Amino acid sequence: MTTAKKIVASALAASLAMGIAVPASAAVYNAGNLRAEIAQLDSQINRAEARRTISHREAQQLDRQVDRLQDTFRAYARGGFTRYELASLNNGIAQVRSQLRDQRWDGNNRADAGRYNRYDTVRHR
Repeated sequence: MTTAKKIVASALAASLAMGIAVPASAAVYNAGNLRAEIAQLDSQINRAEARRTISHREAQQLDRQVDRLQDTFRAYARGGFTRYELASLNNGIAQVRSQLRDQRWDGNNRADAGRYNRYDTVRHR
């Protein structure tokens, strides 16, 4: 094999290896993991409401979104999951998780709601 062919062959092998490695390094969408994450999210919402870190209304809204995720999961599971469907469920879970985090910290159901804290600006005259 000539030197030029060796260089081309090694470059081709490297590009193929890179092409195979990229999807493997991406997030793995596993249907079983997604089902467990949805169940865990439902538990976290219930726990946050019980601890009064979110209001009942906020919990109801988040529960409805989790119910929609569960319904979507069941609908997708009937025909088998496509990559798009798994990614869609994963994005939905991330969205609800983010909203739960935001609702926990918005302060409208805590005992100190409405009081000033060190980050608020108060004008003294």
